Amino acid sequence: MIDTVKFLIPIEDSEAFESIKNQLTRTRREKMTTNELKFEYFTEEVEVGSYERAVRIYLKQDSPKGLFVEFSLPKFYYDNNVEMIHAYDVEFILDTLKNDICQFFQEHIPHIEKWIIYRLDLCYNWTFESEQKCQSLMNFIQRIDFPKKKKYVYDTSVMYKGSAYTIKFYLKGAEFKKHDYKDIFEKDKDKADLLLKWAEKVLRFEVEFKKGYLSNLFPHGQVLISSIIYDKIIEDILKKYLALVFRYIDKENMKHEDVRQLINNNFSPAKALRLYQFYKGYYFNEDEKFHIKKGLNPSTIWRYKKDLKSIGVSFEENLGDSNFVAIEELVIPSENTKFDLLDYKHSQYYS
Repeated sequence: MIDTVKFLIPIEDSEAFESIKNQLTRTRREKMTTNELKFEYFTEEVEVGSYERAVRIYLKQDSPKGLFVEFSLPKFYYDNNVEMIHAYDVEFILDTLKNDICQFFQEHIPHIEKWIIYRLDLCYNWTFESEQKCQSLMNFIQRIDFPKKKKYVYDTSVMYKGSAYTIKFYLKGAEFKKHDYKDIFEKDKDKADLLLKWAEKVLRFEVEFKKGYLSNLFPHGQVLISSIIYDKIIEDILKKYLALVFRYIDKENMKHEDVRQLINNNFSPAKALRLYQFYKGYYFNEDEKFHIKKGLNPSTIWRYKKDLKSIGVSFEENLGDSNFVAIEELVIPSENTKFDLLDYKHSQYYS
C-alpha cells in the first residue's frame, strides 16, 4: 500500500554532515563575467539493497540540515512495484536502507524515528480474472469527473491532478511492461514473466500526497516514519480518497448511457444490442423482466448476466437501481487484493 516516499534525514553532527558532503557530487553554475554563483547543489546515486537499486540522495544545507532521499519501497524490497508493501514492513525496510547509507558514507546517521516525510505515495491493487476485465473497469472509471482537479485520460489510465494531491487509476500490466519488465527480465526471466502475467490482471489505484497536504492526513506536527507504519491508518486514507472519486458519479446517467457504451466497446454490434435490451428490460422494467424469465432459458439469462458482469456492469436484484457493481468491486479492503509474489503464486488468479 506504500510506494514512493520522500523524506529528510536530519543530520545535526557538523563533522558527519561535512564528511558526507565531501563524498557527494557538486553541481554548480557561475556567471562567467562576474564569477557570480547562480546555484549549487550536492547529490549522489547510491546503490543500496540486495537488488542494488540506485537511490538518489540530495544534500539539504539550510536548517534543518540533512539528506533528502526519495525512492520506491517495493522496488527496494522486491525489485518491482507490482508487489505491494504493507505499512508494517516500512520500519524494517528503512532500517535496512539506513544501514546501507551508513556503510556507503562510513558515517552514522540518525535513527529512522527522526526522519521527516515530505512526500507519500499510497497505492492499492485489485487483481481480477482477466486483462479484459481490468480494461472494462478502466473504461468505466475514465468517464468519471472529479471537480476542481485536472483530468488526464490515456489509453490505459486516468489521472486527476491537483496541487495538494493527485489520484491515478491505471492498468498495471501496461505500466510494468513499459518501465520495469526489461530490467527484471535480464536478471530473472521467470520472475519477470510471472510478474507480467500477474500485472496484466491488476487495476491499480494510487494517491500522491505533497508535503504541504500531509498535515491534513496526520495532524500532529511533523509527519514522521512512525505515522505510516500501521496498515489500518493507511487503509483508511486510501478508502477516504477512493470514496471522493466515486462520490461525484451521477448514477442516473451512468445507468444507461455509460452502460450502453461499455457494452458496445466490448461486444459485437449484434451481441451488444441483445445484451443492452436484456439489461434495460431485466433490471428496469418489471413487466419486461416477467416476459424475459418466461421466454428465455434460465441458462441464457445466466449467460447474459455473466457477460454483463465480466465487463463491470450489472445490478443486484431487489436492491434498487443504484447498485452499480463496478463500484462495488472497487473497494478497500478487497478480497481481490494480493500483496506479494508468494501470495500470487498460490492464488486463484495464477494459471
